[in-house]
Parts: sequence; C-alpha cells; structure tokens
Amino acid sequence: MNIIILGLGAQGKATLFDIVQNKDIRKIVVVENDPAQVSEFISRINDPRVKVLSADANSRDEMLPLLKEADVIIDLLPTPFRKHIAELAIEAGTDLVNTSFRQHIESCAPAAALKGVLIIPEAGLDPGIDLVLAGNAISRFDEVEEFRSACGGVPVKEACDNPLNYKVSWIFEGVLGAYNRPADLIIDGEVVPIAGDKIFDHNETVELEGIGVFDRYPNGKASSYAKLLGLADQVKDMGRYTFRWPGHSDFWKKIVDLGLIDTDPVLGISPRKFMAKVLESRLQYKDDEQDMVVLMNEFRGTKDGKKKRITQILVDKRDLDTGFMAMNRTVGFTASIVAQMVLSGKIKGKGILNSAKDIPYDDFITELGKRGIKVEEREE
Repeated sequence: MNIIILGLGAQGKATLFDIVQNKDIRKIVVVENDPAQVSEFISRINDPRVKVLSADANSRDEMLPLLKEADVIIDLLPTPFRKHIAELAIEAGTDLVNTSFRQHIESCAPAAALKGVLIIPEAGLDPGIDLVLAGNAISRFDEVEEFRSACGGVPVKEACDNPLNYKVSWIFEGVLGAYNRPADLIIDGEVVPIAGDKIFDHNETVELEGIGVFDRYPNGKASSYAKLLGLADQVKDMGRYTFRWPGHSDFWKKIVDLGLIDTDPVLGISPRKFMAKVLESRLQYKDDEQDMVVLMNEFRGTKDGKKKRITQILVDKRDLDTGFMAMNRTVGFTASIVAQMVLSGKIKGKGILNSAKDIPYDDFITELGKRGIKVEEREE
C-alpha cells in the first residue's frame, strides 16, 4: 500500500504523523515545492518509508507519474489546486481524499465515475467530521425539522491575551475570506440568502454548558448542505455557523463595513492580503498555549410519531506533547483516517462520494477515539 501526501503544511504534518503509525503502509511519498522547509519535521518523523520529493503541483508532467504510483492521494494543497489535482487523479486512475468543499471539484464527478476513481472531498473537520456525525444522526429520525451545525477554532481562555481573543490555527487569509463569503439560512422552510458582507448581521450569542458563551454567525450555504444530507424537502430551519468568543462578530463587522478585507487592490495590494500580513504574525500561539476546536450539531424532528432531539458535541485541544494544534489534529488526522479506510476497503465506490453517507460511522468514531478525539452525544 502506497500513499502520496500533497503539501506538508500544518495539517499535512499531522496527517503524516498519523499515517506513519500504520506499519502496513509500504511507502509514503510527500510532495513539497520546497523540501527544505520540512526537513526538520521529516527528521523527527525518522521513518525510512517516507520520501520527500520536490515537484510543481501545476505541472502535469511532473505530477502524473507520481500520482500513478500511489494507491491513494491525500491532497492538502491550497484550495486553488483542488480541481487540477482531481483531474490528474482521474487521469492517473488513483483514488483521492481532500479536506475542501466538494463544490471545487463537483464538475469532475462524471469523469471520476467513468474511470472508476473514488474521490472523497470534505474529509477534514468542517467540512468532514461534522458531516459524518450529521449523516448518522439524520438516519435516526423519520423527519428532521431543524438542524444547526456550528464549528470554530479559538484559543483556550488562558491564551486569550490580545484584543481579538483570537489566534491563528488556519491559513489566516482564508479565514479573512470566510468573513466576506455569501451564505444562506433556511427559515420557516424558505432559503434566505445572506450577502458576504452581511454575515455578521446574523450573529447570535449561544452558551454551551461547561464550555462557554460564543458568537455564532452563518458560514456557508445551509441550502447546499440540506441537499447533500437529503433534508431539502423536509427541514424547516437550518443553518451552518462558525463559533468565536464573544465580541468577534462586532469587531469584524466594522472591518468588513470599512472594506478592509476586500480583494480589489489598493496601491498594489488587496486590503485582505495586507490585513493578513499585518495581523498573522501578531496572532500566533506560543509553544505552551492551546487552541480549542468546538463543534456542535443540533437536530430536532420526529421518530415513530414522537418528538426527538439529538445534540452532538466535539471539543478538542492542542496536544502539548506532540505540538499539534486541535485544528491540525481534527483536520489532518481525519484525512489520514479516511485515506486508510480507502486503502483497507472499508470505503468503496467510484465517483465523488459523500462523507455523510459513505464513511462508516462506527469505524470512524472508533478511530477518532484512538487519537483522543471524543464525541459526546445527547438524545432526548
């Protein structure tokens, strides 16, 4: 069994760390544009099965021979590469796992099915773990009337030492992009569009018992996920949200309103890129500080004529022994778990699969638990 990992950023390092624990994998190839950047980490991994290669991800001639040699590809490159890599994976005849929204590669579905290639997008945290949990919960209702899913990465309270009570555990320019991205909610059975510069107008304050009080604002299109989850014809109220500590939405609403994360260049640079460059270095975690991932799915509906409610909660924190942030663990480990399920035959199919339906729930939850990532569930 051979695996190729494209990109060894923060999530990729966690993925590789997890992959090498599986002694049945014969060869692990890591493709990095600049291998020198990851040489120290590779030395610490110290596994002879791991080979690091330099290649231009844009180059078909460089990438295709590498992808043909693998049994599964884990694509952790920046989002703009997603469709290109999916097309190369189909040409190579190699199964593919990535952690991004399926919309980036949806057009590749017919070709993948025709070639017999299995592709699983949305195999990270959000999207990823949230969908696997949702798929299982939905299967235990006759009808789902309400569904709200929220997820966010924040510093633990002890690490909140800056005016934003926020630190960077993801590509910060991508975070800023999400602060100005169109969304929608389903309210009383109707899709309510939300312009990208208005998402913070829909902020709510919610309390999670034993965890804290959070801002919760729309993230992405609930209508798309209703279709993906098979809820479009039944759900009356639905939303996908991001969690942040209180005050976050008020601050960033002002920034958005001032145009400070727009993408049109001003004096040669976009405000968003400038903001990312200025703030990213000032919002870093110290070596002894923890981030925290909080995910909550809430469902209300009926089963056998009775009202039913299911709440799923995942909280994970940085592992100070390995140094991996909660965001690295929940995204990178998930990609690793899903890729290994493809290798073992636990996940089968062709074309673009659906994480909510095609990842075996019990096996997946067991594997998360082995890595110290726990899901709590309440059913009423």
